[in-house]
Amino acid sequence: MATRIRLTRMGRRNRPYYRIVVSDSRSRRDGRFIEQVGSYDPIKRENRVTVKEDRVLYWMEQGALPSDTVKNLLSKLGIMLKWHLRDCKSEEVRNQEIRKWEMAQKAIETEKKTEKKTKAASEKAPVEEPIISEETPEPVKPVASPDADEVSEEVAAKIEIVEEETEDVAEEPVEESSEEDVSEVEDVIKEDSVEEIDSDKTEDADSETKTAVENTEETETEVEKAQ
Repeated sequence: MATRIRLTRMGRRNRPYYRIVVSDSRSRRDGRFIEQVGSYDPIKRENRVTVKEDRVLYWMEQGALPSDTVKNLLSKLGIMLKWHLRDCKSEEVRNQEIRKWEMAQKAIETEKKTEKKTKAASEKAPVEEPIISEETPEPVKPVASPDADEVSEEVAAKIEIVEEETEDVAEEPVEESSEEDVSEVEDVIKEDSVEEIDSDKTEDADSETKTAVENTEETETEVEKAQ
């Protein structure tokens, strides 16, 4: 009969509790078992696993194979290390290996504790806000360079020259238009008005001749119809 060391689920919904049992490999997970050799409570924070070490080693000597989950639990307790060192003839080597494993487990536990403490301290520590000083900064005084003074003097001299030129131009008298030019302009305006009047008269004469021709044509047509 092939036997296995595995877990059987107990407890209620959302509150699981497992037994570590030795059972036949052909039976169901939560079915009959031969012997209970421990328990596993995943909800607890400490002492989750309790195992009868001597009975587990006895059944493993009898050929019982632990499942993957049970093997991980037993390796955390050091039982699998003892199982692998069972054939070691010298007890000193066996004890040294067990001590090394115990020291490694203690180092892992201390690292976990320090990590938890640092996380808790970082969460509790208040965030320091930057301090803003209320003192007003002193105004920066502009430093006058010698080159800037020279440039300003040159610009002022150029502005004075331009102002003088504009004054000279404003003082010059505007030449008055002569009487001859005015008379010439009046003659041109008169000629233009006369030409416009002549053109209007010719247009009226043309329109009258057209109407007369049309009237004669109409009378001729009426005479022909009367005959």
